[in-house]
Amino acid sequence: MFMTVLLSLVLPAMAGIGVLALCWFLPPLRKWNALAHSAFGFAIAAGIVASFAAEEGLPSFPPDQRADWVGLIAVIAAIIAFVLAFIGGPEKPRTWPMFELISVLVGGAVAALPWLASLVDDRSIEKFMFSDTTIADQVSIGLGITLGLLLLDRIAANRHGVTMPLVFWLVFAGLAVLAQESGWITLIFLSATAATVCFAAAFLAKFSGNPSIGRGGLTVAVILLAVLPVAGFRQTYGDFPWWCWGLVVGSPVVLLLFENPIVDRFPAWLQTTMRIVAVAIPIAIGVAIAVGAGAADDPNAAGFGNYGS
Repeated sequence: MFMTVLLSLVLPAMAGIGVLALCWFLPPLRKWNALAHSAFGFAIAAGIVASFAAEEGLPSFPPDQRADWVGLIAVIAAIIAFVLAFIGGPEKPRTWPMFELISVLVGGAVAALPWLASLVDDRSIEKFMFSDTTIADQVSIGLGITLGLLLLDRIAANRHGVTMPLVFWLVFAGLAVLAQESGWITLIFLSATAATVCFAAAFLAKFSGNPSIGRGGLTVAVILLAVLPVAGFRQTYGDFPWWCWGLVVGSPVVLLLFENPIVDRFPAWLQTTMRIVAVAIPIAIGVAIAVGAGAADDPNAAGFGNYGS
């Protein structure tokens, strides 16, 4: 068990943290804006790919099995993030291509990956990512990515420093608990690794000039948070409702409530605390229901009842 945790969690998290430290602290890399604005995303992707490789081996394209999409998506997200970093941030004057169009294209491209994979390989490849996945799931992934980028882009640009890393730490930690309740150990390690990298990013941000996670970092986080819950729901038999996944991954949207002049008058520490607590509430509700539903499977345990999936 020790070696499993070391290879699937500790070392991958250290790899991601190392990427982040190099990009945020090393002067030559820090001055490269496209890299600095993608560092957060690269760190998460590096950690997840390393964790997946320790559990399942390196993913291939097209994937050999459905679960490979989980690791492969991290690689693809990092590539997309680096490209998006070159179009600048929302604080700059709007230029073509508009970020709205880019968000739609990114969401559509990720949702269409199984179909694209079938075009480049002679093998018979399923047109959907995971077991029992339907066209509605693929559309949901695309819409989730598009809406996530559009809704959180301005927030990520305004909230430099610890806020966004802490927000994503909470979300990935919540996903790790749901994965635990679903019994998919690989997804547990992937989510826990991402959560560890995000927490470390919040710590490192305090000593590196409070950098922004950038559009690149936001892109990786949003893509993963659109795909991982679908994988968790479709590839497992968790005895809790699907919307528990939705509560956890959709929690950052509550940050929109705090983008107003009234909140801006509060001290910085209070603003951050309010945002973190607000995000934590839906995560806690989703996790509590999932844990309670799992406990209800034990006839001697009291819980929320068997909701099914």
